[in-house]
Amino acid sequence: MKQLLSQLREVGTLTLYRKGSSLYFQGEVPRYAVILLDGVVKAYTISREGNETIVHLYGKGSILPLAWVNSQSPTALFNYEAVNDVRCLKLKRDDFLHIMSEKPEYLREYLDYMVHNQASMLLRITGLAQSRAIEKICYTLYFLMFRYGIDRGSGDYVIDLKLTQTLLAELIGQTRESTAKNLKVLKEAGVVDYTSSTYTVNKPRLEAYLGEDSFRNLDIS
Repeated sequence: MKQLLSQLREVGTLTLYRKGSSLYFQGEVPRYAVILLDGVVKAYTISREGNETIVHLYGKGSILPLAWVNSQSPTALFNYEAVNDVRCLKLKRDDFLHIMSEKPEYLREYLDYMVHNQASMLLRITGLAQSRAIEKICYTLYFLMFRYGIDRGSGDYVIDLKLTQTLLAELIGQTRESTAKNLKVLKEAGVVDYTSSTYTVNKPRLEAYLGEDSFRNLDIS
């Protein structure tokens, strides 16, 4: 959304949310939309017992809260919290919708964003539906690579999202110990390499590991 974002910068306000800060509470009526420029935001729910469940992770380029922006919901559907320091562009919904409607190019960029977002969510759901923990991780890595991957050549994609093993475990509903064990298996297989918070995925090896031919032609850009 390079052209659209360039125009939105003229009416938006650059804002910093520190780690742990709340962007929106579940059920809150938002006053502004935000477009993430840097950092990670988690969307989550809290059960009656007080347990937190991560619904989604949002990184650079994400628009929040999307259902409210598109007038599908009058409130924020989830809690949104900064996982680390987050820089974003804050703007009024009416300004966003007005600028987007000014040129067909802006609308096309937004449509591309929505389609890409929907496809990535299907990959995330596929991961959650797996019965084995290692396959949950594989599909989740594919989802993150598709949504936030940066092509480094030779089939390698760096996930442009600061992601700890604890956060990844919470995202797929597994323990940190199980996640660390399975990540080690995938690393030894050459599927993924990682440091403390940066993951590099080899797309051909991940697809071969999963036995998924249908994803090979997905446009990751």
